[in-house]
Amino acid sequence: MDEIKLRRGLQEVTLKKLPGYFAVRLKQGKAASERALEACCGRSKAEIEHVDSAATENMEIFTIKETAKLEETMDELREAPASDVITHMYALDDTPGGAVIPTGTMTIQFKSNVKDEEREKILAEFGLEVLEELDFLPHGYTVKLTDASKENPLKIAAKLQQRKDIVTAEPDLSFQISFKHIPIDTLYREQWHLKNRGDGVGLVAGADVKAEEAWDYTRGSRDIIVCVMDDGFDLEHPDFNAPGKIVAPRDFGQADFDPNPVFEDDNHGTACAGVAVAEENGTGVVGLATGCAFMPVRTSAWLSDESIVSLFQYAIDNNADVISCSWSAAAWNFPLSTKMNGIIHKAATEGRWNKKGCVILFAAGNEDRPLNGQKDGQISHQGFALHPDVIAVGASNSMDQRSSYSNYGAELTICAPSSGSPGRRIVTTDRRGTKGYSTDDYTNDFGGTSSATPLTAGLAALILSVNAELASAAVKRIIMDTVDKIDLENGQYVNGHSPRYGHGRINAHKAVALAAGDSEERLPEVLFMEHRVNKPIPDLGATEDDIKFPLEVINKEIEVTLDIKHTYRGDLRVILKPPQGDEIILHDGSGGSQKDLIRSFRSSDEPGLFASVIGTSAKGNWHLKIMDMAKQDVGNLNKWGIAITYT
Repeated sequence: MDEIKLRRGLQEVTLKKLPGYFAVRLKQGKAASERALEACCGRSKAEIEHVDSAATENMEIFTIKETAKLEETMDELREAPASDVITHMYALDDTPGGAVIPTGTMTIQFKSNVKDEEREKILAEFGLEVLEELDFLPHGYTVKLTDASKENPLKIAAKLQQRKDIVTAEPDLSFQISFKHIPIDTLYREQWHLKNRGDGVGLVAGADVKAEEAWDYTRGSRDIIVCVMDDGFDLEHPDFNAPGKIVAPRDFGQADFDPNPVFEDDNHGTACAGVAVAEENGTGVVGLATGCAFMPVRTSAWLSDESIVSLFQYAIDNNADVISCSWSAAAWNFPLSTKMNGIIHKAATEGRWNKKGCVILFAAGNEDRPLNGQKDGQISHQGFALHPDVIAVGASNSMDQRSSYSNYGAELTICAPSSGSPGRRIVTTDRRGTKGYSTDDYTNDFGGTSSATPLTAGLAALILSVNAELASAAVKRIIMDTVDKIDLENGQYVNGHSPRYGHGRINAHKAVALAAGDSEERLPEVLFMEHRVNKPIPDLGATEDDIKFPLEVINKEIEVTLDIKHTYRGDLRVILKPPQGDEIILHDGSGGSQKDLIRSFRSSDEPGLFASVIGTSAKGNWHLKIMDMAKQDVGNLNKWGIAITYT
């Protein structure tokens, strides 16, 4: 079987076998070269070459010169006592970074009514062994294939996905990540993104984040921790080597607690961290949240479902307040697995010392493509930036124009100043000495959404520095509500949102002032949460989704918004189940042959509809269920949201 179709998260993907490539994990040690593999598993009859390492999964990647001998070679290696996993490699799409490796583990989620003995019977049928129960995925487990498994994890997943007692069955995959910087082959005045005076070519006064005005309120508190997940950090750099600055360092690439750079090109993380949190010390540069603490977490160029869980669980366990990720999967078409969705949601809703959720940011990316759509016939689905709990960050340049490389779409949250023609690039920290992007301790060549993302992370840290009791969803709302709408002529704004700039370019002054209570506006007593889910509604079937409201507040008013595309809305029944109170039937077959259901339901307009939940707690899961009650027509839940006015 050269390809196989599977559901991954909310999407269907096609995994195509890569001819000529295979991956190896040994029971002990690593086969990090042809000679090491031969020493452990014997001489191969075919000519093979080591090409890469997926360090977090302890897997080594090889290519074989004569592809016709691939199966024979892999079978020989499987017979070696030292081998643990010998697997084909697959591609999610045709992009250069589309390769993935099945790791030998899977995520399985049973339906709630499946008894333990039935679960054990299913696991035994496929030779699976439980490694852990997943606290962020009800009735979910990480399982491992064993010698009793008769098929590979992709084939097992395909069979399990057809069973009525299974909610989710997905093979865990190792994948490449792509860092979102675009390299070109006493510095504060050069940091135009903090204060743009418009005093040079490529500069427009005010095309910045208004940092100096925000610093009148705070330069950041050491109690607020910004976690940057990236490729390595020069922790002896004077802008990081300060008392109380470094908190809980970790290296998941090398499995130790030293996240300093390992390889020659481990330059990206040092630059990203400087944009967010470089210390004010009288020399060099400053970060936007210069006084905040810094949690450096080094990743690997290859990650997996399990390593994503480890990364975010580490941030949760060590009380990170803000998590900045200037990277994405290298594959263009990369839906998040159920496991990845779950751990990111857990961090966003249960993280931080006060359990009010980590503020999580991902770079939108630099390929000038839609976050969710198609370009030149290639599917683009950037799963991390599309997660509903994430702030997806695009880039604008030093002239308040769109950076031409910045990815775009309805899912873009905001943008922040970064590089882009005909403007300037970003000045930030670099590895000391001759290593890094320059031969100095600083670089003036940084940029991309890689720089826009930690800049926005710095703003989130400033907001929490003046008001640490805010939930992560409230921080996201403040950032969105206080933006500057730039480039009104070309921004294509509709209802306050632009596919090019999101809600607009961040404004640190307005955001921090609002969070501190020093604004003509008030802190939002209305919190709106939206899921852009893009779930199909099958004929005579149903689709369901949950929004987890994070605040322990009392419902004063409620508004529910629906965006459902359907060819015959009279077929639809829509039910909302709040955390407290009775089910609410929002729609029950009305509308006849009209298409689509795009509207809002407000307690102020229909008090009887929401009577059972007004005055109850808003905290918890709000469950939406859409049922197609008649034959022939189908549809799609594009998005839905709830706005809670609370007391």
